[in-house]
Amino acid sequence: MDSGQPADAWCSSTARALDIFNRRGSLLAVALGGVNSEAVASLPTYNSPKATAPAPYSSSYQYNDHNISTTMTSCPTHGFATTSSVASSGSVQNNVAASQYDTRVAIDGDCSSQIVSERINEWRPCYPRLCAHHDCVSLASAWGLGPPTTSLEPRPTGASQAQSPCEDDMGDGKSNDLLANCPAFRNELGGEPIRRLALSRRFSAASKDELKNKDETWQREHTASEIGILEDVSNVYLGGRLCAARQQKVVIEPQDIGAYYYRHCFLGRPHWNFFGTDETLGPVAVSVVRERIESGIQNVTIYRMIVRLSDLCTLRVAIPEEVVSDNNTDQKNTRSLIKELLEIACPQIHYGILRPANPSFTRVEDFLVKIDEQPIYTRYKVGVMYCGVCQSTEEQMYNNESGSPAFEEFLDFLGQRVRLKGFDQYKGGLDVRGDTTGTHSIYVKYQAHEIMFHVSTLLPFTPSNKQQLARKRHIGNDMVTVIFQEPGALPFSPITVRSHFQHVFIIVRANNPCTDDVTYSIAVSRAKDVPAFGPAVPQGATFPKSAEFHDFFITKIINAENAVHRSKKFAAMAARTRREALKEIAENFSSAHPNDGPAKIASRFLVGSVKRKERSLPRPVLSESLHGALSWLVEVHDHSQNQSITCVLGLSSETLAILEMPSGQVICAIPTHSIIGWANTDSGLKIYFDHGDVLLLRCRTTDNSDRELTALIRRLECVTKGDEAKEVLHRRARTSDNLGFHLQEEGVVTDVEMYHTAWRCGLRQGSRIVEIEGKPIVTMSYNEICDLMAHRTSLRLIMILPASDGSPRRGCADPHCPAVSGDERLLLMPDTFAKRNMNYLSSFKNEQLRMLNNWDKTRKQSSSFEDESIAWNRHNAATKLARYERVSCYVRYERPANTEPVKWKVLNNCLYESTYKVQGRILRVRSEDSLISSSENCRNTYSQSRSDTYGRSISLISKTGESGKIVAKKNAELEKSKTQLQKTLREKQALEAMISRLKEELTKERRAHEMTKLELQKLQKYFEMLPNVSL
Repeated sequence: MDSGQPADAWCSSTARALDIFNRRGSLLAVALGGVNSEAVASLPTYNSPKATAPAPYSSSYQYNDHNISTTMTSCPTHGFATTSSVASSGSVQNNVAASQYDTRVAIDGDCSSQIVSERINEWRPCYPRLCAHHDCVSLASAWGLGPPTTSLEPRPTGASQAQSPCEDDMGDGKSNDLLANCPAFRNELGGEPIRRLALSRRFSAASKDELKNKDETWQREHTASEIGILEDVSNVYLGGRLCAARQQKVVIEPQDIGAYYYRHCFLGRPHWNFFGTDETLGPVAVSVVRERIESGIQNVTIYRMIVRLSDLCTLRVAIPEEVVSDNNTDQKNTRSLIKELLEIACPQIHYGILRPANPSFTRVEDFLVKIDEQPIYTRYKVGVMYCGVCQSTEEQMYNNESGSPAFEEFLDFLGQRVRLKGFDQYKGGLDVRGDTTGTHSIYVKYQAHEIMFHVSTLLPFTPSNKQQLARKRHIGNDMVTVIFQEPGALPFSPITVRSHFQHVFIIVRANNPCTDDVTYSIAVSRAKDVPAFGPAVPQGATFPKSAEFHDFFITKIINAENAVHRSKKFAAMAARTRREALKEIAENFSSAHPNDGPAKIASRFLVGSVKRKERSLPRPVLSESLHGALSWLVEVHDHSQNQSITCVLGLSSETLAILEMPSGQVICAIPTHSIIGWANTDSGLKIYFDHGDVLLLRCRTTDNSDRELTALIRRLECVTKGDEAKEVLHRRARTSDNLGFHLQEEGVVTDVEMYHTAWRCGLRQGSRIVEIEGKPIVTMSYNEICDLMAHRTSLRLIMILPASDGSPRRGCADPHCPAVSGDERLLLMPDTFAKRNMNYLSSFKNEQLRMLNNWDKTRKQSSSFEDESIAWNRHNAATKLARYERVSCYVRYERPANTEPVKWKVLNNCLYESTYKVQGRILRVRSEDSLISSSENCRNTYSQSRSDTYGRSISLISKTGESGKIVAKKNAELEKSKTQLQKTLREKQALEAMISRLKEELTKERRAHEMTKLELQKLQKYFEMLPNVSL
């Protein structure tokens, strides 16, 4: 700026020019008196994403009501300007993540990295309840979560980072016989703590040492690590309705599988594509499609939208049509529609920079598919190195000309030994024509993933070259390396490896090799920039040679490479490739605009300065028809670390996902079918799921209002089958009095005495008790529940009412899930019995028969009371076996496109009216079985017992002093209730028949009305054809 020109003069001139632009709608004049080109370049602008965002619909999300001072800085890496905003007060989000993101900016990086990192800090959704996100990556992008992907840092990465003189990280201090501590690396030796936010039966509190160690590796739950898609857009529903304990533990962690969104919902349908280049955000590509969803009797129209940015991840959202200003969108021009959708989904993008796709180019959709599906990998190259006795360095392992029999046994277990010449599958960079990279290699195909192993002993060996470049050329460029150790090998350390690409090392040591008792011990070392990945290594980290270990090992390798792709280095490389592709498509496939020159000038000087008209938005759409995930900023209590953390909660029609700030990782995922209820307490909102597990959270707002919480509860009511829990007070005069109800181990009320204290306080059959005296029932054992309820005259209970049909609300489709009792022997997973020749019932039957045989062997001469106890135990075992005769048949139904998924229908072949009828029917059918025959003999002995439906519920009614009169009275009441129930059932059938008749009559009336309407239309046309007659 010219020193002779006062600053106030040219600032006021600019203000007048901008005011003219705002009032006239076009750029009439920009008077910058006495300002040269350098001063124009340094002109202070207000193009912060916050400043361009319109006012949100709720005051709880008005983060932009404060002044933001910005400075324009040239970015030499990308060639476009970026803004740096000063953190301000009054915003919840800024206080949460600002300090955390500052630590992620490299000290020795360039200025652009710091500037754009701070800009990502400010990326927040303005309308989180109007945009339904398709996947977790889109949800994280909307809230600006995840590591910055702006530029590469000029510092070593991978194994070479441990040798860097500027590296001040000394590792996590963990080591064993397989793995030594290494700077800039994190070791996983087995038994690492699993991060569980909710209280459950499987929860174990972390030790004080784990909480103090900031470098401790916390593994995610398998349910959280496998979630990727929040909205199912397929035509078939696949999956079960079992609890988290019954789900498969060894899962491949998904990549950005939301990248298929364009292929599934846009490709082949009429839609709009817009391209442009924003001076702040770089190249931008936007796709919009209008879709009509038929959801039962309600038809909903939505706009699916994809916003592709160069340095940030993709936004994939669905916006309901009713939130658009003009619902008559058929007559609304495309320009104003796209502009309004952008203001809702991503107001940081100015519509003036976008140009529609050139219709003459037919390959635009193919280019967009390639750009979107760029981060999807299904083929992997993995190195395998042989480490002999007393070896530990890279050079020693490369110079092993051949391996041992134990190593050959491991290679045969790892995959298929293939001949390279003429190999037509994935070659992994190996020569399949001239055998220049060896004659054989190890190849495996696992769940649509292909892995080619670069085995050191199968690659060419050069005796005169100690570095073995022919081998290092392949293994040194692999991201994941498997190191096989012989018994007696020295602990391995990544510091002995020189490579910028090797980020993860999986060490395997054979125990008792080449025998039937061979086992493998493993350990994992990863670079500190690589996020933790599963499946978690169990305590001891030793596996037998089995198919289960093979699946575990291959899954660990695949997840390791996918985690490396999410690290800072490779994420920045992928962002750079994406930026160039978007730049090419924006320059070559967009149509020209007649006012490109004035538009560029306006976008340079006026973006963010134009005062937009505030929107008057309707209430958010919280119904189930909007399948995507709506988002809330919440504070969740992490029970594993005993602290409160700020997260982003996304709730779709299928999943409740919680994303950690600022990493953006999913740390908790709960299927909506598992949610049984919730309670709004003083400590926060408690969400109950599965078998009574508790998740405690609190909505974060700026004005301490309840609007956020009310919207969240309303969304829960729409997308789950749960209900709001109620607090009841159960009182009795003395502890010896009857409680008046039966309770199962997981809190389900199976029987309530009518007009008793339990009945009067509101307990009903099918209710579910989730808390007793403020203690979650999921954290108490069976004996603790009995003691607590037996020694108190007043009980404060939190219960969830049964469903509309009277059945208890369950988060698991199996009402007798072994996870309730924690019996791991009975906890057969779907993947376990799917690999066996026998089914689940046969496996359970064999286990019960084995246990009964053991009882028979250890049985001795005893008294009559002992004989009755043993007979009763055999009766319980037979009852359990009969209970598991209840088979649930899962049937898959296909549905038309663009409709909601059809739920699984559970066909139960064993419906019961009472305990003894069910047992008697099963015993008659299976009378030839000796086990059931023995239990049938003792059934009459215990026919008067007060057991529950399957012998698992607990009887809490005192039987002291029970006489025959009381029994007769109760039997009379039972018969009376049965008669009343039959009468009610007959009345219900009569009402249903009457409704059917009324429906038929209504259908006839409608048909008659339509016929009359057609006749009137014919008469009207007839009279119109007649000539005018003058009277």
